[in-house]
Amino acid sequence: MNVMLRVDDSIFEYALYDVLNALDARQETVVELEALRSEWRATGLRHTDLYLALDLLTSAESLVSPSPGAWQLTEIGAERAALVASVSTPTMADQVARSVLKLIKERVPAGSSAPRSNMVRRRAAGRVRVRELSRPGQF
Repeated sequence: MNVMLRVDDSIFEYALYDVLNALDARQETVVELEALRSEWRATGLRHTDLYLALDLLTSAESLVSPSPGAWQLTEIGAERAALVASVSTPTMADQVARSVLKLIKERVPAGSSAPRSNMVRRRAAGRVRVRELSRPGQF
């Protein structure tokens, strides 16, 4: 039996705040998608989870997209990022999120965090296009 692990949304939030902290993102700094992708590999989470995390933080008004493929922390996001980075007495939710991220990092093979080659990127882009074209109601 194939069992899928459902990862809580807060894990993606914590991971993206960790990435933004690693990139030293500030409220006035624009962070490009390529920089986010590069740093996201170190989280051990799936590449597609980055987009979910970006969507979550944008919906929560922590991030704003000044242009396609670029994000900027809002005032709320900058405060939250600083809070996540400097938690001295973590709540139970903080501890669970950190434990899950640590477990994911430990279980992902080291080679999978390396940048993908152009050929692998083209194949992945092709699979995405095929999935989009095969959705019901799409022409």
